[in-house]
Amino acid sequence: MSKLSALTRAVLGFLIAPVIPVIVLILPAAVRGDSTALAQFFAYSKVSYCATLLIALPAHLLLRKRHWTLLTVYAAIGAAMGLAIFLVQAALGVPSRTPGLGPMARTLLSLPVDAIGGVIILTCFWLIARPDRD
Repeated sequence: MSKLSALTRAVLGFLIAPVIPVIVLILPAAVRGDSTALAQFFAYSKVSYCATLLIALPAHLLLRKRHWTLLTVYAAIGAAMGLAIFLVQAALGVPSRTPGLGPMARTLLSLPVDAIGGVIILTCFWLIARPDRD
């Protein structure tokens, strides 16, 4: 088996990692047979890939240049990316993904979901790209 180049691993990481938290988020709806699962998949994927392109990609390039390639650094960037997603959605008035609660509770519960999603994305990316091995 041939060894993949750093660029190939990074591209694979950026293609695969953003969809992982999306799948985790929509899995309950998909298992229940919810007709909105596919629409949720596309909506969450759009946000996930945009955040990855706008935040994670430049962060990865900067971190690699500075040789800051520890998993913990990538996880912290992921949490910051999740916070940025939360703040943008709150500023735009995007409805929360958490049904059955009041508007303030739904908004506050979105913060850890977004932060954990960001950590998952950057952790998955790191596990695929392994920037510490270059």
